Amino acid sequence: MHAYCLFCETQKCGIIARQMQEWYGFRCISPQIIQRKWIKGVCTEQRHNWLPGYVFLYAEEPVKERCYLPGVLRWLGDGELQNEDLRFAEMLLDRDGVMGTVHLAEVGDRCVIDDPNWEGLNGTVTKIDRGRRRCCVEFCFDGVRRTVWVGYERVRIKDNGSGD
Repeated sequence: MHAYCLFCETQKCGIIARQMQEWYGFRCISPQIIQRKWIKGVCTEQRHNWLPGYVFLYAEEPVKERCYLPGVLRWLGDGELQNEDLRFAEMLLDRDGVMGTVHLAEVGDRCVIDDPNWEGLNGTVTKIDRGRRRCCVEFCFDGVRRTVWVGYERVRIKDNGSGD
Protein backbone atom coordinates (compact mmCIF):
# COMPACT_ATOMS: atom_id res chain seq x y z
CA MET A 1 0.00 0.00 0.00
CA HIS A 2 1.33 3.44 -0.93
CA ALA A 3 0.29 6.39 1.25
CA TYR A 4 0.16 10.10 0.44
CA CYS A 5 -1.22 13.16 2.17
CA LEU A 6 -3.01 16.13 0.63
CA PHE A 7 -3.27 19.51 2.27
CA CYS A 8 -6.67 20.96 1.43
CA GLU A 9 -9.05 23.78 2.25
CA THR A 10 -10.36 22.75 5.66
CA GLN A 11 -14.07 22.86 4.87
CA LYS A 12 -13.63 20.71 1.72
CA CYS A 13 -11.72 17.72 3.17
CA GLY A 14 -14.70 15.36 3.34
CA ILE A 15 -15.82 16.24 -0.19
CA ILE A 16 -12.29 15.87 -1.59
CA ALA A 17 -11.87 12.47 0.07
CA ARG A 18 -15.18 11.23 -1.42
CA GLN A 19 -14.41 12.60 -4.89
CA MET A 20 -10.89 11.13 -4.97
CA GLN A 21 -12.36 7.73 -4.12
CA GLU A 22 -15.13 7.98 -6.71
CA TRP A 23 -13.13 9.50 -9.58
CA TYR A 24 -9.73 7.86 -9.15
CA GLY A 25 -10.44 4.74 -7.09
CA PHE A 26 -8.07 5.64 -4.26
CA ARG A 27 -8.90 4.88 -0.63
CA CYS A 28 -9.11 8.31 1.02
CA ILE A 29 -9.51 9.32 4.63
CA SER A 30 -10.38 12.66 6.16
CA PRO A 31 -9.45 11.80 9.78
CA GLN A 32 -11.97 12.09 12.57
CA ILE A 33 -11.67 11.74 16.31
CA ILE A 34 -14.19 10.59 18.89
CA GLN A 35 -13.97 12.88 21.89
CA ARG A 36 -15.60 12.48 25.26
CA LYS A 37 -17.50 15.43 26.61
CA TRP A 38 -19.32 15.75 29.86
CA ILE A 39 -22.64 17.57 29.59
CA LYS A 40 -24.55 18.03 32.85
CA GLY A 41 -22.70 15.10 34.40
CA VAL A 42 -23.34 12.72 31.51
CA CYS A 43 -20.48 11.42 29.38
CA THR A 44 -21.15 11.67 25.65
CA GLU A 45 -18.95 10.86 22.69
CA GLN A 46 -18.94 13.08 19.62
CA ARG A 47 -17.07 12.85 16.31
CA HIS A 48 -15.02 15.81 15.18
CA ASN A 49 -12.64 16.47 12.31
CA TRP A 50 -9.12 15.62 13.34
CA LEU A 51 -6.17 17.27 11.58
CA PRO A 52 -8.42 19.66 9.65
CA GLY A 53 -7.04 20.32 6.19
CA TYR A 54 -5.46 16.89 5.70
CA VAL A 55 -6.69 14.04 3.50
CA PHE A 56 -4.80 10.75 3.43
CA LEU A 57 -4.73 8.88 0.14
CA TYR A 58 -3.90 5.18 -0.18
CA ALA A 59 -3.17 3.41 -3.48
CA GLU A 60 -2.20 -0.13 -4.49
CA GLU A 61 0.28 1.21 -7.06
CA PRO A 62 2.50 4.31 -6.77
CA VAL A 63 0.74 7.47 -7.90
CA LYS A 64 2.79 8.73 -10.83
CA GLU A 65 0.72 11.79 -11.68
CA ARG A 66 -0.68 13.95 -8.92
CA CYS A 67 -4.33 14.77 -9.38
CA TYR A 68 -5.84 17.98 -8.12
CA LEU A 69 -9.42 18.84 -7.34
CA PRO A 70 -10.78 22.25 -6.37
CA GLY A 71 -9.76 22.75 -2.76
CA VAL A 72 -6.53 20.70 -2.90
CA LEU A 73 -3.76 23.15 -2.04
CA ARG A 74 -0.76 20.81 -2.32
CA TRP A 75 0.51 17.28 -1.87
CA LEU A 76 2.79 16.94 1.15
CA GLY A 77 6.38 16.00 0.53
CA ASP A 78 8.12 14.84 -2.61
CA GLY A 79 6.14 11.65 -2.96
CA GLU A 80 4.96 8.85 -0.71
CA LEU A 81 4.84 9.32 3.04
CA GLN A 82 7.92 7.99 4.82
CA ASN A 83 9.02 6.92 8.31
CA GLU A 84 6.91 8.26 11.17
CA ASP A 85 4.41 9.96 8.81
CA LEU A 86 3.89 6.64 7.02
CA ARG A 87 3.35 4.79 10.32
CA PHE A 88 0.82 7.47 11.29
CA ALA A 89 -1.02 7.06 7.95
CA GLU A 90 -1.05 3.26 8.39
CA MET A 91 -2.46 3.65 11.90
CA LEU A 92 -5.28 5.81 10.47
CA LEU A 93 -5.99 3.23 7.78
CA ASP A 94 -6.13 0.43 10.37
CA ARG A 95 -8.70 2.47 12.31
CA ASP A 96 -10.66 3.38 9.16
CA GLY A 97 -9.80 7.03 9.73
CA VAL A 98 -11.46 7.32 13.15
CA MET A 99 -9.34 7.87 16.23
CA GLY A 100 -11.11 6.60 19.29
CA THR A 101 -9.91 6.01 22.79
CA VAL A 102 -6.41 4.82 23.71
CA HIS A 103 -5.22 2.41 26.36
CA LEU A 104 -2.88 3.81 28.97
CA ALA A 105 -0.55 2.01 31.35
CA GLU A 106 1.11 3.38 34.47
CA VAL A 107 4.89 3.06 34.45
CA GLY A 108 6.33 4.35 37.67
CA ASP A 109 5.01 7.86 38.19
CA ARG A 110 3.91 8.46 34.59
CA CYS A 111 1.38 7.09 32.12
CA VAL A 112 2.27 5.80 28.68
CA ILE A 113 0.21 4.78 25.67
CA ASP A 114 -0.16 1.01 25.68
CA ASP A 115 -1.97 0.76 22.36
CA PRO A 116 -0.53 -1.28 19.47
CA ASN A 117 -1.82 1.25 16.91
CA TRP A 118 0.40 3.96 18.44
CA GLU A 119 3.48 1.74 18.45
CA GLY A 120 6.39 3.49 16.78
CA LEU A 121 4.61 6.85 16.58
CA ASN A 122 6.28 8.46 19.59
CA GLY A 123 2.99 9.62 21.06
CA THR A 124 3.53 11.11 24.52
CA VAL A 125 0.92 11.60 27.24
CA THR A 126 1.40 15.16 28.49
CA LYS A 127 -1.70 15.64 30.69
CA ILE A 128 -4.41 13.47 32.20
CA ASP A 129 -7.89 14.55 33.24
CA ARG A 130 -8.90 11.55 35.36
CA GLY A 131 -12.31 12.99 36.21
CA ARG A 132 -13.30 13.19 32.55
CA ARG A 133 -11.20 10.16 31.54
CA ARG A 134 -9.32 12.06 28.85
CA CYS A 135 -5.63 12.55 28.20
CA CYS A 136 -3.63 14.97 26.08
CA VAL A 137 -1.35 13.18 23.62
CA GLU A 138 1.48 14.93 21.83
CA PHE A 139 2.69 13.44 18.53
CA CYS A 140 4.53 14.52 15.42
CA PHE A 141 3.07 14.64 11.90
CA ASP A 142 4.43 16.48 8.86
CA GLY A 143 7.36 17.64 11.00
CA VAL A 144 5.07 19.51 13.41
CA ARG A 145 4.43 18.65 17.06
CA ARG A 146 0.67 18.40 17.58
CA THR A 147 -1.54 17.70 20.57
CA VAL A 148 -4.96 16.14 20.85
CA TRP A 149 -7.24 15.27 23.75
CA VAL A 150 -8.46 11.66 23.53
CA GLY A 151 -10.48 9.46 25.83
CA TYR A 152 -8.69 6.61 27.50
CA GLU A 153 -10.18 3.23 28.28
CA ARG A 154 -8.22 2.27 31.32
CA VAL A 155 -5.11 2.91 33.28
CA ARG A 156 -3.42 -0.23 34.48
CA ILE A 157 -0.09 -0.97 36.05
CA LYS A 158 2.50 -2.07 33.52
CA ASP A 159 5.36 -4.21 34.79
CA ASN A 160 8.56 -2.25 34.27
CA GLY A 161 10.69 -5.38 34.74
CA SER A 162 12.23 -4.18 38.01
CA GLY A 163 10.58 -6.90 40.11
CA ASP A 164 8.90 -4.29 42.35
